[in-house]
Amino acid sequence: MKARDCIYITGGSSGIGLGLAHHYAGSGCDVVLLARDQAKLDAAVYSCRKIQISPAQKIVGVSLDITAYSSLPTECDDVIAQHGVPDLIILCAGVAGNKMFLDTPAAEFDRIVDINLAGSREVARAVLPGMLLRGTGQIAFVSSMAGLTGIYGYSAYSASKFAVTGLTQALRQELAGTGVSVHLICPPEVNTPMIAAESADAVPQTRFLKDLVGTLEPDIAATKIARGLRRRKAVVVPGIRAGVMIWAARHFPEIFARSCELLLRWKFG
Repeated sequence: MKARDCIYITGGSSGIGLGLAHHYAGSGCDVVLLARDQAKLDAAVYSCRKIQISPAQKIVGVSLDITAYSSLPTECDDVIAQHGVPDLIILCAGVAGNKMFLDTPAAEFDRIVDINLAGSREVARAVLPGMLLRGTGQIAFVSSMAGLTGIYGYSAYSASKFAVTGLTQALRQELAGTGVSVHLICPPEVNTPMIAAESADAVPQTRFLKDLVGTLEPDIAATKIARGLRRRKAVVVPGIRAGVMIWAARHFPEIFARSCELLLRWKFG
């Protein structure tokens, strides 16, 4: 990306979002981090400023709760008024959840779907008009491998990420020819605080399947994601093993599904 592009990152105070913030700060871009926790935001901004390559770069953190739907449009408008329409927005904010379907109360199921879908949807809705008016821009939704193929113990999380996948694909079609591109990011497990906390309670079957795909470090995932976005790929799947798994699931869905079932039966009886 050209120097001084403006990058917005929701969930930018930790995990994949922070890894991406470091990447773009070190690439000479202006970076606007959006997250709820002000203390984490301050730490993230400090770490980004340590690696920025020009003192002219804007590196700022803005406290934003993507679940505050009633005030979110106004808050997003205020951010845009102060920092400009982004050249690229990466929608990382979300929650994980690892429970069996019957062990997940309806309210918890709805909360996971709501946060992972509605929060990103509304932030995208806020930045899109400015991008369309300018005639350029990129919107990147962070989904998951669980948004391309269902994973044992991830009924709510997979449902939420499949919804993000569907939204991204439909929006990409709607915006074709406008100069605004839409991208789907589907990482495997990334070594983040959120995933570490969630993995502590993961059922063995989930852990087994995730280990088959492997775990990426945030900086490695960020580098691969940024490369895919730079190439304007419609779908970015960082990691070789993850890419192979998704290729198999897409091209041989019946064989892939049965293979997963057989592996689980072989391992756990």
